[in-house]
Amino acid sequence: MHDRRAPGPARAERIHARYARALEAFAAELPDGWKTRVHRDDPVSWRVFQHAGESPEQGWKLHVSASAADALDLLEIVLPELVAGSTAFKLPGDLRSIISINAGLAGRPQVGKIVTVYPSSDDALPALIDRLDAVWRPHRAPAVTSDLPVGRGGALFIRYGAFVLSEVITDYAGAAHAAVRAPDGSLHPDVRHAGGRQPSWAVPPVPPAARTVTTEPDGPIEVDGATYVPLKVLTADARGYVALGVRPDDRRLVIIRHRLRGVDGDEFGNDVLTRLENEWRLMRRLSGSGIVPEPLAYDPEAGYLILTDAGEGRLECLPAPERLRLLPELAAVVARLHALGVVHRDLKLSNVRIGPDGPCLVDLEVAAPTGTRHPPPWGTDGHVAPEGTYATAAPPYDVYSLGSCVTHAVVGHCPGTLPPGDDAGRQIGLLLRLGQRAAASVVRECHHPDPALRPAAGEVAERLKAALPAILAERAAGPDAYRGALDRRWATAAAASAGTATRLFGTAGCDCGRTHHDLAEHEPESLHAGAAGVIVALATLDTALGTSQFGRDIAAAAGRLAGRPPSARAHGFFTGDSGVAVALAVAGRRLGRDDLVRAARRRYEHAAGSAVADYDLFSGAAGIVWAGCLLDAVLGSSWGRDLAGRQVARIVAAARPVEGVAGWPPDPEQDPCDRVYRGAAHGTAGVAMALASWARSTGDAATAAFAREAFLDIAAHGLTEDGTTILSTAGGSTRVPHHWCHGMAGFLWCLLQACPATGRTEGLKEARQAAVAAFDRVTPLLDNPTMCHGLAGVLEVWRMVGALPGHRDTARRRVALAAECLRLLRRSRDGATVWASDDPSVVIPDLWTGFLGPAVQLALAATGSPHALLSPSWLRACALPG
Repeated sequence: MHDRRAPGPARAERIHARYARALEAFAAELPDGWKTRVHRDDPVSWRVFQHAGESPEQGWKLHVSASAADALDLLEIVLPELVAGSTAFKLPGDLRSIISINAGLAGRPQVGKIVTVYPSSDDALPALIDRLDAVWRPHRAPAVTSDLPVGRGGALFIRYGAFVLSEVITDYAGAAHAAVRAPDGSLHPDVRHAGGRQPSWAVPPVPPAARTVTTEPDGPIEVDGATYVPLKVLTADARGYVALGVRPDDRRLVIIRHRLRGVDGDEFGNDVLTRLENEWRLMRRLSGSGIVPEPLAYDPEAGYLILTDAGEGRLECLPAPERLRLLPELAAVVARLHALGVVHRDLKLSNVRIGPDGPCLVDLEVAAPTGTRHPPPWGTDGHVAPEGTYATAAPPYDVYSLGSCVTHAVVGHCPGTLPPGDDAGRQIGLLLRLGQRAAASVVRECHHPDPALRPAAGEVAERLKAALPAILAERAAGPDAYRGALDRRWATAAAASAGTATRLFGTAGCDCGRTHHDLAEHEPESLHAGAAGVIVALATLDTALGTSQFGRDIAAAAGRLAGRPPSARAHGFFTGDSGVAVALAVAGRRLGRDDLVRAARRRYEHAAGSAVADYDLFSGAAGIVWAGCLLDAVLGSSWGRDLAGRQVARIVAAARPVEGVAGWPPDPEQDPCDRVYRGAAHGTAGVAMALASWARSTGDAATAAFAREAFLDIAAHGLTEDGTTILSTAGGSTRVPHHWCHGMAGFLWCLLQACPATGRTEGLKEARQAAVAAFDRVTPLLDNPTMCHGLAGVLEVWRMVGALPGHRDTARRRVALAAECLRLLRRSRDGATVWASDDPSVVIPDLWTGFLGPAVQLALAATGSPHALLSPSWLRACALPG
């Protein structure tokens, strides 16, 4: 029942309404013995259909795949078969959820899982498959990559897993998984594996069909009689992959674009394959122009498009001055595209390559000839013109996107992460607040709400050329261009509001925050993404703001944690029992409850006695050591450092020099590549900080010297050539410099935490000063809001730097800048202030990757605190009776 006529927002709404009415009508006509319920698991709303009678707790599930365009047929053909067989099932409650699933927004392994069927037994499954395979053979059903294909129609897939959440397993990183029980009685995580791998002891009740989907390169590819060999995967997601390859015949480097049937489809039957076909047509039309790669071959059935290699230079990855100098050339290339009668319609810096002849436009999947009335309706947040993706293809649409490219080139971060709403106004306001007036002037013209009043791309090129000296000068000032002061009143109000927002994520009987996870019924525990982090955050808010509004929330969450047993595998500081112990200790002292303190000790004793496989700060032995130091600070005890001694010995014994820096082997189960990290979260810096803190509390001179040498070795051998960041691994790879986890921000954070604790300070003061200077050079103008990978982490480090002699004024300005950017990034959830996570579409009350990170940093900044959130001094203050 495909409908490709006149696609547009009004027709899409009608199709969505038809699906909703048809599903309600089907549910209303169910025979006796059936009941339905609605289950929300963002971004998907599920309608669950259950039949009277017992259902197994685990077994072989059947997944029925469909595209959004096939959804009405699905209701008419498949669902009656399931009801006739008295078989329980669930499916999306609205068409938007089907689109989200097939776009990978619910997770890559979920693509194609539109109807999940729960057979009454494994023996009942073969007959059910035969019946459905005879009637359900849609053309655009996405493959389910985590399952085994069955039948001959390409739309049925099976996977062994849990039917109900009766058992839960927590892994070493603190993530909860539903569990399945093996024949010998042992529990195993119910994990979805790419490629369809199932438990070795689970025998499929029907022979699997041949697998026809390739999610990653597995050998040479033949298209139009020529052979291409993939060399390196450049990007991979639910849609497929893009790889660098070579044509052996002439050794020519090529780009291999592979797309999977049915993925990212809409109501009208368009998906990644139809967009790939569109790209092939437009590439052939533009062949020889020099502004796009040359098309070499195309296989519509297998989903391969082969292009010439446009060069590895990505415009978005170049240093700011180089990005800015290339903007006039980019605008001129867009003008040439328009002169050839084509509109790109997804113009952004990530779709521009820099070759020997200048900028080259790539990814023309949604491009269209000028005047096309119904172009493919896709776009990128922050770059879509107000007229919308359904508008007739016209050059002003690209000009709007050019303005967003200017914003991205100046601030170094995609404007698509800005909150939805007045996109153009937010970008212009951001640039003006950051002192980037010349760039803001150009963006204002490109973002004019009336397409007819936007300049042509050629005019934009000339204006950029004329404004370039001013743009470069203002950008060269970097964070110094911001002259504002911290608005303490706003920071205080926003922090308090975000604290109350945690209640919006609660469950029945829970006052405290809940996070967004696959197991919606299971409250995660960890410090970085669970109840322990919420406890520390709310205690911080009450302490910093001088209130007591979150006492009941803290007590409720701590009570739940205290009533649970220690984890079998999650022992780390950010991910498991040692971090939970710190949160319970803070709550116990703050609330005057000895039971919580006793629960904290039980948790910590369990973690300290473990043989955890990793040695890092985040989930390994170093985190256990650091937790022991924090527990003693909070409780005024000494048992924490005493119990941590075993882990200290393990860490020192396992150290090995790797390219001049002490390193530790990762858990081979989690990192089979054996990468040795150097940053705060998983590497040498975090380990050294924990050891230095323990050495200070115990007076262990040898351990103090070991930690000091590890820091000095990073400073001497573990930095990039320009000194702006650390090498995140011993192999020389780097990550974003201003991120806490693997960048200079984390290295400096560890130095600032450990420097007073190392005993001898020779050399460390110099390393610290150099790290402060480097961090200032890489401080961003914009990023996501979080602690681990964003502005909240930047704000924390600058607060700490403010305590150093000679850095107070600079730190004050940088704190104000980070706070102002968080102000621009704030969102509203039921009237409360929140921020997005690393993913702009997800809002979660987590401490390290959710909105509680920005909240606590704003509260601490408003009080002028120089203490790290997770430091002995601050947690001791939080533990004072409220």
